[in-house]
Amino acid sequence: EWIQWWLQSGWGDGVSVVNRTEDFSAFNLAGPLSRDLLRVLVHDLDISNEAFPYMHMKSAELAGAPCHLLRIGFTGELSYEIHVPSGYALHVWEALIQAGQNFGISPFGMEAQRILRLEKSHIIVGQDTDALSDPIAADMAWAVKLDKVDFLGQRPLRRINEEGPSNMLTGFKMANPRTVPHEGHQIVNQGSNNKMEIIGWVTSSRFSHTLGETIGLCWLPTDLASQNNARFSIRMNGVLEEARVHHGAFYDAPGNRLKM
Repeated sequence: EWIQWWLQSGWGDGVSVVNRTEDFSAFNLAGPLSRDLLRVLVHDLDISNEAFPYMHMKSAELAGAPCHLLRIGFTGELSYEIHVPSGYALHVWEALIQAGQNFGISPFGMEAQRILRLEKSHIIVGQDTDALSDPIAADMAWAVKLDKVDFLGQRPLRRINEEGPSNMLTGFKMANPRTVPHEGHQIVNQGSNNKMEIIGWVTSSRFSHTLGETIGLCWLPTDLASQNNARFSIRMNGVLEEARVHHGAFYDAPGNRLKM
């Protein structure tokens, strides 16, 4: 919206904007054998952990197609995002599947990825956040450099940083590991007049087969969210179910698997 505003205001003289979203396709190659598979298809590029570490990007040819390789960890495992011009998408997909037969490859979709990312407490923007969220309350203050000269939204973020957010996004575990609240369920507190007060809500919730329990993300008042293992109640079909605050990743907290 800001880019469009600048263009239409006349301040972007000589600048044009082209939406290139559909010009590229992307695949996520994930798992402990993903580097071994990538070596079969990528030549003339050192993809060892030392030469291509976590959170770095390289350009290369994969099965003859020009691509950008992004080593990321949204799934919590060693993984690479492969971005190619859309005209090469089917060719690259078939090359990955064919070469992956020797590694036990299997396609996985969004639902699997949503659980894997939740095990790492990775948020989905637009699900765990909304238009009123800010990165400080979402526990992502590390992504904001307030010492810059200026940027859009700097003044309100400085104020929030100084005063502290009123509520925060945090992880949680259910007291009953098999109880799975729905996303959007209310978090409540019983007041002095015995009335239920809504104090937060669930944004993500899934049963993790890897961990054998239900995990999730939710918004809570800051004083409650800041206390690891603090108890609170989620209202589910008129019944209060106990949950506890959990800080950090639920799975492989040190990040050893995605940095291997």
